[in-house]
Amino acid sequence: PPSNPEEARSRAKLLHEMVRGALQIMHRDFFDEENAHAIPSASLEDVFHEMGKSYDVQMKWLTVNTDLVNVDHQAKSAFEKAAVKELAAGKQMAEKIEERSYQYAGAIRLGSQCLKCHVQRRTSNEDRTAGVVITMPILAAPKDNPAARPSETTGVPAK
Repeated sequence: PPSNPEEARSRAKLLHEMVRGALQIMHRDFFDEENAHAIPSASLEDVFHEMGKSYDVQMKWLTVNTDLVNVDHQAKSAFEKAAVKELAAGKQMAEKIEERSYQYAGAIRLGSQCLKCHVQRRTSNEDRTAGVVITMPILAAPKDNPAARPSETTGVPAK
């Protein structure tokens, strides 16, 4: 596991980018309306499962301002509910640091081409947001490290 929150944040950002990029590529390369056999986000859930088994990293999708397509993607924990509010407000990420765990929620932009499935009764083609939540254990940090102290959810403004 990461030894401190900064390392956990760095890893979570890399994982977020992997998920975001892979989802975009899957949609571009094999999501063919006339020959659709798999849903890209569902395909990635297999990757999430393997990440959990291999690296003790838990990952899940988070519905932000789209239709609830899968009840498993609904915010359940206090962190997830707070993250939904922050991502819906335009922040790119939210995080929660505890003594032995790190949680990161990163925004996933859903462009107009995504909305036919994710927002079926839309009245505009404005981009929407989904999210991915990444949770991992961290080793106990030295007591004199202020960055290791538990913190509330914080967001980074959208660029």
